[in-house]
Amino acid sequence: MTRTSLPLLTLLLIGSLAVPATAAAAAPALTGLDVSSSNRRAPISGLYDWSKAGYRGNGVLPGNNDVNPSASCQITAEELASGFNVHPNDSADDSAGLQAAIDAIRTQCSPTASYSRLSLITLPAGELKVAKELHVDADYLIIRGAGATATKIVYTPDANTRYDAITPDGSDWDEDGMTYGQGKGGWLWPGRGLFRVQSRGVHQAYANDYASAPENRKDIFEGTVNVHWKAGTKVRAAAKTGDRAIQVQSATNIKAGMLVNVRAANSVKFYEQQFATGTTYPLLNMHMRQQIFTVASVSGTTVTLDKPLEFDVPVNSTSDGSPAIAGATYDSKVSPLVDPVLGVGFENFGFTQAMPNLNPAEAVNNYGNMAPADEMHGIVFKWAANSWVRGIRAEMTGSHPIVTEEAKNLQIVDNHLDGSWNKGKGGNGYFRGSRVWDSLYAGNTSRNLRHFTFQWSASGNVVIGNDFDSDLNLHGGWERNNLFELNTVRVPYAHRSGNCRSNCGEEGGGGPDDSNWFPIWWGAGKKAVKWSGATGPRNVFFNNEMTKQLSAGGAFEPFYNDRQRIHQFGWNGTAYKHLDVGGTPIADWAKNEQRDYTGGHGVDNSRTDSAKSLFLKNVPGSGTPSEPPPDEETPGTVTTAEQLKTALATAKPGDTITLAPGTYRGSFVTTRAGTASAPITLTGPSSAVLINDGPSGEAPSCPAPTAGWDSGYGLWLYGAPHWNLKGFTVKESKKGIVLDNSHHVTIDGVTVTKTDEEAVHFRRSSADGVIRNSTITDTGLVQKGYGEGVYIGSANSNWACHGNSGGVDRSDRVQVIGNRIGPGIAAEPIDVKEGTHNGLIQGNTFDGRGITGENSADSWIDVKGIGYRIENNTGTFATPGTFANGYETHNPSTSPSFANGCGNVWRNNSSDLGGVGEYAIKITSTSKCKDNPNVVHASNTVTRAKKGLTNVPVTP
Repeated sequence: MTRTSLPLLTLLLIGSLAVPATAAAAAPALTGLDVSSSNRRAPISGLYDWSKAGYRGNGVLPGNNDVNPSASCQITAEELASGFNVHPNDSADDSAGLQAAIDAIRTQCSPTASYSRLSLITLPAGELKVAKELHVDADYLIIRGAGATATKIVYTPDANTRYDAITPDGSDWDEDGMTYGQGKGGWLWPGRGLFRVQSRGVHQAYANDYASAPENRKDIFEGTVNVHWKAGTKVRAAAKTGDRAIQVQSATNIKAGMLVNVRAANSVKFYEQQFATGTTYPLLNMHMRQQIFTVASVSGTTVTLDKPLEFDVPVNSTSDGSPAIAGATYDSKVSPLVDPVLGVGFENFGFTQAMPNLNPAEAVNNYGNMAPADEMHGIVFKWAANSWVRGIRAEMTGSHPIVTEEAKNLQIVDNHLDGSWNKGKGGNGYFRGSRVWDSLYAGNTSRNLRHFTFQWSASGNVVIGNDFDSDLNLHGGWERNNLFELNTVRVPYAHRSGNCRSNCGEEGGGGPDDSNWFPIWWGAGKKAVKWSGATGPRNVFFNNEMTKQLSAGGAFEPFYNDRQRIHQFGWNGTAYKHLDVGGTPIADWAKNEQRDYTGGHGVDNSRTDSAKSLFLKNVPGSGTPSEPPPDEETPGTVTTAEQLKTALATAKPGDTITLAPGTYRGSFVTTRAGTASAPITLTGPSSAVLINDGPSGEAPSCPAPTAGWDSGYGLWLYGAPHWNLKGFTVKESKKGIVLDNSHHVTIDGVTVTKTDEEAVHFRRSSADGVIRNSTITDTGLVQKGYGEGVYIGSANSNWACHGNSGGVDRSDRVQVIGNRIGPGIAAEPIDVKEGTHNGLIQGNTFDGRGITGENSADSWIDVKGIGYRIENNTGTFATPGTFANGYETHNPSTSPSFANGCGNVWRNNSSDLGGVGEYAIKITSTSKCKDNPNVVHASNTVTRAKKGLTNVPVTP
């Protein structure tokens, strides 16, 4: 629609004592968290120190000022095309060109680069095709796309990339059977991916094997400069937990400032500590306990580390008095990372693994391997540090979308990871952190994966503000000291091992069990010894919203729902404690998830904390800062319209304004700004009702707060970023809630009804906003053609007033999630205007009764924006009303020019057109979007359509 110029056991799942209540939809991830060191709490006495987690220990990811200004170290999208033959939207394989660009940076720029002189490769908008793993071993490099939905890499592994060694039963990649010369496929672990952040350096002992190896075996030998059996030095004297100095037999190859992995040999006594003995599974000579440190100094054969050891380090597997395992003595090592990859970042693009013969719908809740030869990951970090992934959208990867193996100080933030073709036997389809230390996982959304895991000695990591539909899985291998907080974990009944249709089983190779995965999984010794060993000490869960559905269609019930209590798993208050029942260690977490392990049985819950976060001082959306400033008053509860006006006019970052029940009549405007770390909150019950009886007075030429003029808006934020609006009602106003130049505003659980025009408007570049869990009905009571439910951006005819970003209203990246819109919406339930980019419209319910057809309003959503994801929505239409199609695109010409109405994606939407509408999704023009086409996936469904699902070819 075009608008012209009107002026503008209390801890546990309650079990049989619970009163079933269906939980609300999962809260979105807390994207955009301020995780910088300035917003981190000081270490809390008696808890682990997480204050150095994330990129470079301070959490501040690079900006454009950190990019090398030299043009020779910035490869633009145009230069990718002209110099490397990388063109979007053609049929050619772009692998060679992209690899050549990375290699050019590695040789020409990386040797003189640094964290403040980063190189940059900019990927074009559109679709790129890749058939081979891309080796990203260029230090200090950003690979950046045009947007998570604007740039998409489609990975179709070729014959030399797919695994040609499969287990005899055909269920999994067989790394043991993938050999050449001295090399073993296990050296590739965790396996191939689309991007591999790892050295390609080959140890001289394997140079001949590497030279003669066929193409599909060469990567076995790449990175062997770092393997501990070549680079490591043996430990000369035992070291204890808390020591910083460790004595080695030779420190010749260890220098101050290097990264080293301290690796403690397993011993029988160590296995006994985990209650992992006495099973049919063999004990293994390996280094279950390990960690990467920075070398502070070297003196003779004494290596001093930058922080204390978290585990004992025996000289070898028998030096603690244990018998030899399998008749052999195994040495502890200090192993330098000879060639680590540093400072690599992935930003703002999407990727998927194409499997033309498979249906993504078959992968949903299917915890098996659909294509074992194609178990390729998305992004692999191995022997890497101080790197990051931000703003990535991964859809249907071959196995893990992001995976680590010996990595430190990573920052994985604000990504959306959805689906894997393989989630079964051998441990596939995880969001996986293995042998990862001091890293930060924040603001990510994970869907349709098997687990989020820490395993194999992962430690010191922080998992905060993520949204998961799978379990937080402590998978075994002495992972320890990890913090999980402020996450939403909503695990459906269908998420269980037995829900499997092909190549089913677990990481250890066994078959599925009949248990049901709960929001937490803990590695018991007798279970996890199958692949490693028990989970280690002091993994902390705090202030998470965790729920579990116990039956199909049943209620989601709370799990560990005392949000202010600190739960330390594997801890008795002073030392490691394996979980037990009545003094008997559990053999498996399965079917023991709802037991009470407090009171000395493995979960220490003796501490509470009144803050919202153990990691951060201030958390957006929490209502108050985690650590409120001393002696500073907040507005508190208001009961009258005048009190509300005063509170809006004087609000400070971190304030919370609480509305008492009642009716508030007047003009409610604020120009006060919150901050990312301390947003301002306006909250109240639905019985707190804001009404503006305006407009009145003389309006300015462009809407702005002006003395003597009442806009008639129910609530108006003007130049007021970082607000949270919660719970209250706005009605009987000219417009409902209007945001002008007010970015990062979240509207949550609000009701807007009976407005003369639109209900909610993100205007004047109010980017990065969210409206969720809200109800909108009965709009356009006076101006029917202007009665949208949610209006994003402005028509280009109004950019003269609202185009404050280069002449354009760039209300970009707005998320509309889980709302009920209609009936009685006179115009479109959602109107997405030209010039806006990369929004998300997800999980909403549209009731089309009452759409009037005025001013071309005849669909649930009119999309003129670019790069929107429209998914998991439900739309219906019935009389009265005018209805042409469920969703429509239009392509207005604008100045400046954009590919308006292009690059949008529809997925998993359900449409009932009531026998009136023609198409569920009507794409107005394909020719105008040939360089950035709209995509309609086959997962969309339609009923009672005059013509069908869509007028364009459907994408599987």
